[in-house]
Amino acid sequence: MKPQAFDLMRNLQDTYWWYRARKEIICDTVTRFVRPGSELLDFGAGSGGIAKKLSAEGYKVVAADVSLDALAACREAGLDTLDLNTTWPAANSIDCILVSDVLEHVKDDIELLYKLRMALRGGGWLVATVPAYDFLWSGEDYISDHVRRYTQYILEERVRQAGFTIKWSTYINAFLLPLIVGVLLYKRLLKPREMYMSDIQPLPQWQNDLLYKIFAAERFILRHWRFPMGASFLVVAQSPCHRPQAEP
Repeated sequence: MKPQAFDLMRNLQDTYWWYRARKEIICDTVTRFVRPGSELLDFGAGSGGIAKKLSAEGYKVVAADVSLDALAACREAGLDTLDLNTTWPAANSIDCILVSDVLEHVKDDIELLYKLRMALRGGGWLVATVPAYDFLWSGEDYISDHVRRYTQYILEERVRQAGFTIKWSTYINAFLLPLIVGVLLYKRLLKPREMYMSDIQPLPQWQNDLLYKIFAAERFILRHWRFPMGASFLVVAQSPCHRPQAEP
């Protein structure tokens, strides 16, 4: 992640519509599958917004990251941290690992998923989100140093290859997908230089609030239904009840 991407996340995580609604959807999903009091690792925690909310909801959260700025921000938020530059989570030690918009940053996502599975206890949970569809590639992917975007098939297949069982999955940010596609086409045709700039910029309050309400409303629907399309994809998977002994 380029420095400007982290600065935007840190400065806007509590106010910008996408960060706020995404946090609520992810946390609501965690509470539906993982018992409060469980030990949870937020892998790639960024500035700690999601980890802080889950900690307040009764989970024993550790925020893990490779960025020293991110780790400092998490400590400022009162979170326990794990520096992934020097320490890897111990095998068979965690109840749930949260991987929010991380897999798209790494070249070998299957290897990372396998390593995360080894850190989970038997029957432990993986909750992961990724950006969807290559045709939605934008300036945000560029400044965030993304390697790829995903479809449902690609992500679920790689999660299975790492040894997990898929329990639930859905696209998210579905209601706003037509608007996102329209804005992206406008930039590609008329403002191509903006394809190298972040899509996340401060908005008028009314516009920010409206987009937040539309996106955040999905969390109530997702308790009963799944979206067939969306700008992101969310998957919940479970590790085997026995600890694996050898690499696949």
